[in-house]
Amino acid sequence: MNAVEKIKAAAAHLSPDDQAELFRWWVESPGFKQGQLAALKRDVAAGLDDLELGRFQTYDESNVMQLAEEVGRYGRERLRSQPKNS
Repeated sequence: MNAVEKIKAAAAHLSPDDQAELFRWWVESPGFKQGQLAALKRDVAAGLDDLELGRFQTYDESNVMQLAEEVGRYGRERLRSQPKNS
């Protein structure tokens, strides 16, 4: 069993409050923050590249509702495809 598996196994036995505290500790850790910042920088760079290459869509009053419907449809499809917890 590697270190991550040991931590997961130990966390499963913690109270909900202790699990929440462990989560807070992790997301506030420098390593987690560095990873999040690196991912954000990659996403911003990709977005800027798309803008420079003209790969974007503008929205106004005439088509913003279509965007909202597409986002809603995508979200509903994702929810349907997730396994149900019983």
